[in-house]
Amino acid sequence: MFAKVPERYMHRVRWVLALGWLLLITSLFYDPISHWLTLPEHTWSPLSISNITPYDCVLVQGKCLPEQPYAIGAIMFWGLIVPTGVFVLLVFGHDAWRRVCPLSFMSQIPRALGIKKMRKKVNAKTGKVRYEMNRVDRNSWLAKNHLYLQMVLFFVGITARILFVNSNRIALGLFLLGTILSAMAFNYFYAGKSWCQFICPMAPVEQVFAEPRGLLNSKAHTGDRKVVTQSMCRTVSPEGKEQSACVACSTPCIDIDAERSYWDSVTHPKQQWLYYAYVGLTVGYFVYPFLFAGNWEFLISAAWAHQENQLDTLFNPGFYIFGNLIDIPKIVAVPLTIGLFGLAGYYLGCKIEKLYKAYLFRNHKLVSTEVVRHRMFTLCTFFIYNFFFIFGGSNFVRMLPTQLRYLFPIVMAVCSGLWLYRTWGRNPYLYQREGLATRLRQQLAKLKLNISQFLDGRALDDLNADEIYVLAKVLPGFDKEKKIEAYKGILKESINEGYANSTSSLEMMRQMRLELNITDQEHELLLTELEVEDPFLVDIEHQQNHEDWLRQESYRQALLDTIMESSKEHPHQAIVLDLFDVMTGKKSFESFDELLDKLSPEELKAVEAIREEYSISSQEEKDILLHSNPHQLWQTMAYTLSAIEHLDAIAEGRINPSCNLGEISDEQMIFYRHTFSKFDKDGNDSLSAIELHSLLRALGRSYSAERVQVVMDMITGTPYSKSISFSDFTTLLHQELTEQSHEVMYERFRRFDVDNSGHINLEELRLCLRDIDVSLSDSQIEEMLRLADSNNDNEISYEEFCDLFGQFKNTVHSV
Repeated sequence: MFAKVPERYMHRVRWVLALGWLLLITSLFYDPISHWLTLPEHTWSPLSISNITPYDCVLVQGKCLPEQPYAIGAIMFWGLIVPTGVFVLLVFGHDAWRRVCPLSFMSQIPRALGIKKMRKKVNAKTGKVRYEMNRVDRNSWLAKNHLYLQMVLFFVGITARILFVNSNRIALGLFLLGTILSAMAFNYFYAGKSWCQFICPMAPVEQVFAEPRGLLNSKAHTGDRKVVTQSMCRTVSPEGKEQSACVACSTPCIDIDAERSYWDSVTHPKQQWLYYAYVGLTVGYFVYPFLFAGNWEFLISAAWAHQENQLDTLFNPGFYIFGNLIDIPKIVAVPLTIGLFGLAGYYLGCKIEKLYKAYLFRNHKLVSTEVVRHRMFTLCTFFIYNFFFIFGGSNFVRMLPTQLRYLFPIVMAVCSGLWLYRTWGRNPYLYQREGLATRLRQQLAKLKLNISQFLDGRALDDLNADEIYVLAKVLPGFDKEKKIEAYKGILKESINEGYANSTSSLEMMRQMRLELNITDQEHELLLTELEVEDPFLVDIEHQQNHEDWLRQESYRQALLDTIMESSKEHPHQAIVLDLFDVMTGKKSFESFDELLDKLSPEELKAVEAIREEYSISSQEEKDILLHSNPHQLWQTMAYTLSAIEHLDAIAEGRINPSCNLGEISDEQMIFYRHTFSKFDKDGNDSLSAIELHSLLRALGRSYSAERVQVVMDMITGTPYSKSISFSDFTTLLHQELTEQSHEVMYERFRRFDVDNSGHINLEELRLCLRDIDVSLSDSQIEEMLRLADSNNDNEISYEEFCDLFGQFKNTVHSV
């Protein structure tokens, strides 16, 4: 819901909230006015003692507690700000909270001021020095145990509230200022939202109430999967374009996709401590005032929230039970009570979970551990939300007008009930199904199929996951080859964006294979195709998580935008054009740093700032800039077009497949043998029809099974051939890009020039490239257009087309 609100608006909202919070903190130290609102005779004020406290005398340990007018800063923080945060988390979701949280906002002040602890890196070969921001090591104790640390800090925080800061305004003000300074200090040493992810005591509360999703939250896994995240980890460029500021400080990241983060960790033992112990701690927190005072009036009257002599009671007896004082100091009794309740909550939660599992087993109900635990966690959130607002917060409800006092618990119950209804049926399989359906929707949109007749006037984006899968099954033209093509595109996107790797993709995409009738063997062959097309994609050394992909892609876009802007400011400065040539693959990466040194101090500072912002290492920078750049994409496309023409000529009998296609070099022969071995899954030194079919798809031709057999027969010269040899394979694959005639180049150009205008615009380029490679993204196609468009008129002329393809003559590029 809030994820699509422009950042410039949310930035203003955060400023208003942050300034309001600072004003409240200031009032804790000096407030000569607001106590007037609490005077007993001012019955018109909702904060008047006579309105909030329904009792003539509130007994505390058998003695009447004198109530005096008080400044309202503390009670406003505990009675308004904290409950509002909980309400926002459950109703609007984590993406809304993280975009407005004032503490998270102020923790970024060091970054905004350019004051960050940097790590110095020296290139051993060149001696170049660069600086990178520190990130919490994912193998460190903090990264592995931060949730336990945050639970301890939460326990310390609620204990400190009862003992020191509940109604003592000075102590509360110092506590809040200390928290803000701690957040700023931690984020001075570490990049991103490290305070929020690893230290913040509010984080357990956020997880309990915001995961797996809020009532009205944005759905990251079914959205458009833009680089910009759902949180405030985004910036606005001078041109008004929103850019991601993600530095991959945590994985999986709740700021990117709260539900993915939830399902990834739902079976971990720490989640039991989070939910079950949180319930116990919260209940213990609200029960202690009864154990201390000997009655519920102390809590219900809100007298405990503005008790003026709070610090004077630290060493008084901490319990008053059945009219008897128990001589345990309050400073010991409070952590003892809350701690025991927390342990009891954890024990009871685990016990009930085991009983529920046993019940399901006895009744032969096959439910996974993930679903069992999810249901338990859901009930915990539902219970503690209502306990917090309807019982624990009943004292602050008295500040509302009379009519709203009765409406408030109804609203809370309705909100939590709707949340329970939406959340109870969630499971990791449904989450994956929805996410994959979104990718399938995108693939269907790329295919040239007549879909509108099945949608009854609806758009493809309006269909839910089940409707997408049904459409895929009944859609005419969406045959086996189209399904494999779509599945391959989904597989490539999932691996490229870090949602899966070559190993985990088999299990992750099992549901999609069932829906599209794709076998495990075909999945393995498609992985091989991807490996041949782009070895970088499935290389185990380069496989990364989604957060790192997001960080690196954000850096690439930010750097490209910066250089493009510099070229506008200096249109005749060759250095800027040279930098752009490096980024688009026209020049080698080795010259990149040398070219950067020739920039003006301001431009170089901007590039260094982007490097530091995303904490990019030298190797990452090289991989980012050289991987899938438009020059390489055009080179691959040139080879693919040549291979397609060659294959079509073989299939149509226009050339003899055994004809001499030129000398094969040793380097080429090594490449062909390496490629052949990848597709030769059974290792018998021949390719079966299925294996050849996969190879042809990698070459850009999704032939039918019948046409594959025709090609195989023509290559071998034998009817009904069962396989082709390595010798046949080299004949099929080898094709040198020699000098092409004017007629051949013109026919290629006409393939792209759909409207015969003499120019190729972006839409025509997108249409034709997707016909060859459905997995190309819009941004890749746009960069390919910019590379070919030498006169900057946003179109490719025939001359520009010939100049571009002329660069790839006498070149054999990997398929």
